[in-house]
Amino acid sequence: MKPHTLLIVDDDDTVAEMLELVLRGAGYEVRRAASGEEALQQIYKNLPDALICDVLLPGIDGYTLCKRVRQHPLTKTLPILMLTAQGDISAKIAGFEAGANDYLAKPFEPQELVYRVKNILARTTIETPTTPVQRGKVITVFGAKGGVGKTTIAVSVALALRLRSRRRVVIVDADLTFGDVAVHLNIAPTRSIIDIVRSGDEIEQEMVKQVLLSHPSGLQALLAPPRPEEAELVSAEHMTRILDLLAVNADYVVVDCQTSYDDRTLSVFDRTDHVLLVITPEIGPLKNTSLFLSLANQLGIDPRAISIVLNRSNSGVGIGVNEIERVLRRKINYHVMSGGQPVVTAVNRGTPLILEQPKHPFVQQILYLADQMMKQLDTNQNVQTDTVTR
Repeated sequence: MKPHTLLIVDDDDTVAEMLELVLRGAGYEVRRAASGEEALQQIYKNLPDALICDVLLPGIDGYTLCKRVRQHPLTKTLPILMLTAQGDISAKIAGFEAGANDYLAKPFEPQELVYRVKNILARTTIETPTTPVQRGKVITVFGAKGGVGKTTIAVSVALALRLRSRRRVVIVDADLTFGDVAVHLNIAPTRSIIDIVRSGDEIEQEMVKQVLLSHPSGLQALLAPPRPEEAELVSAEHMTRILDLLAVNADYVVVDCQTSYDDRTLSVFDRTDHVLLVITPEIGPLKNTSLFLSLANQLGIDPRAISIVLNRSNSGVGIGVNEIERVLRRKINYHVMSGGQPVVTAVNRGTPLILEQPKHPFVQQILYLADQMMKQLDTNQNVQTDTVTR
């Protein structure tokens, strides 16, 4: 029988090493995290059988970590043992109110620790629903340089997914300073991500739902802050939490990502199932796209989870396809022609071309891209990323 896996969350290396030594000696597999944020990332990526966390942690404390674990549908029954140097009754009550299954005051004997862990595992069973909770797929649309038509592609793909699948699709405007999703969809920005951020530390599912705005097509949108100076209020932790909650309630989450490499952008990539990397046949975008692919490799992003989209592929000027593929050492996965004046007019009117001219060649190529995305993501397939050696 496979041993239970425990996640220890403590920023004190000496304490964490002692806990690991004792619990490994008792036959458990042990993973460690030094902060609440790191613990959440580990939990959502690879669910442990139980969580052992200290109250005092850098960033979010043990109580907040416990509450967040309880709020998430995939982890709400995860057994939790809370450790603290505070042994008074008020501290214990606070731990139980946060959602801990048991509470152990320091100092304690190793045998008691092992007993408490064994006890919470024995009396707390991770619920396995008849119909498992499925996490939706997150598709991030990114341009390594501005002006490549990233938002047009993102909005068009989101609408194509909605029209083709008739499933729940959310577009997130993560171009936090100068996002234009509202303009493309002609949605009045009465609510935005800033309403979630300002509501307090605890971001809950219902709160995110209330901020989403609906488009007549059935697509839902989470808009960027209406004022550029408000962008700095949105943190990487906010983005991670929001995407996790959206992915539980939507089948597809399309992220129109900002052209930057700050912590917020990296947090988006951390939650992304597939990247649509938009490029145009010009030297600037080509250079920056090459740099991005190098960075993606350093970040550990699977090359098969990145599709290169050549926008304005029929422009007739600029760098040829063969040269682009030679520089990037990658095949171009999707060619999207310039929609010309019809696309510009559609953007200005706030009525995407896909809704007005479904037979337009630009729209047909977007629909093909969406169909391929659904096929790949729903069957856990990956795109072909043949290396170009010529």
